[in-house]
Amino acid sequence: MHPGARAPRTADAPAPPRVHAQLLPTLFDRLRDEAPSRTAELPSEYTATPARMREIIQRDLALLFNTTNAEDLIDRARYADAASSTVNYGVPPLAGGYLSERKWADIERIIRRAIRDYEPRLIPDSVQVVPLMKEDGAAEAYNVLLFEIRALIYLKPYPLAFTVQSAVDLETNRMRIVGAAD
Repeated sequence: MHPGARAPRTADAPAPPRVHAQLLPTLFDRLRDEAPSRTAELPSEYTATPARMREIIQRDLALLFNTTNAEDLIDRARYADAASSTVNYGVPPLAGGYLSERKWADIERIIRRAIRDYEPRLIPDSVQVVPLMKEDGAAEAYNVLLFEIRALIYLKPYPLAFTVQSAVDLETNRMRIVGAAD
């Protein structure tokens, strides 16, 4: 066989990782036209850098966390497929209680489940949700819980670290991204 020739792959063999493989953003981000007057775009304009992928995932997590799902209307045990489908996109409402009444394990479970069900770019087994302590004299609201999400972004040939700090206001049911810590 010629040194430059490649052996054919079998149907079940995965494609070998390419060193210069491009990162493609979400379909939504690829369909947005940043320069509508131009008829063509460079490959660098429709691919994403690792930093851009982090920004996209951070934006999508903010949308996920600020969408209230229909968890209380769906029996997860009986309708498991519906419970993890787009019908149930988001997180259950957290408003109406005090921080002292909420168990951290419940909030962590809610966040991890939402990420597992609706953010496939993060490796599920790598997701960690860690509570953060408020600094003395911080101007945060009374009923706000700070936490950090650490995970690996599923990329080939190797995963990319992702860390973001977030806050959930239990009075307004709003979650916000406080800042990326990468």
